[in-house]
Formats: sequence, structure tokens, C-alpha cells
Amino acid sequence: MAIQKSPAPPSRSSLLRRIRALESRLEEIGDEPTARRSAREDDDPAAEVQELIASGRPMSAMRRYREITGASESEARDAIEQLGGFASHAD
Repeated sequence: MAIQKSPAPPSRSSLLRRIRALESRLEEIGDEPTARRSAREDDDPAAEVQELIASGRPMSAMRRYREITGASESEARDAIEQLGGFASHAD
């Protein structure tokens, strides 16, 4: 019975090349335009949250608030409630 050799680990240069390729792709993805996003929203993330609330999308506003701030779900809900997001609208 022959003993199978495990494949050799990738070389350091190979790993670095793959990392650079992934970083490059991430930059490309980050540069792609997002649907329905204005320059004002890009400059001020809080304005984007306010716009979502104003358009009756409190759940979307809550998700965006969490992305921006890293807040927990309950913290984001509280913040959106304080901004009037759950007063009369539902997502």
C-alpha cells in the first residue's frame, strides 16, 4: 500500500499574489456604483439613514445604521425610533 503525500502548501509568493488579486477585486467592487445612491448620501451616511426613514423604510434605515456604526440590533432600533422611523411606517 502506497503512502499518499499531502500536497505541498502554496508558496509565500503565490499567497501574496492571490492576496493582491483579491484586494484589487475588492477595490473594484467598492468602486461600482450603488443603485439609487446620490453624491450627498456618499458624503453623509447619516443623510442616507434619514432619507430611508423619510421614505418609510425604517428597517432599511436600521440595517444601514448598523452597517455605518457597528451598533447592535437593539441599539440601531432605539436610534431609528428616536429619529421617528417606527412611528407610522413599516418596511
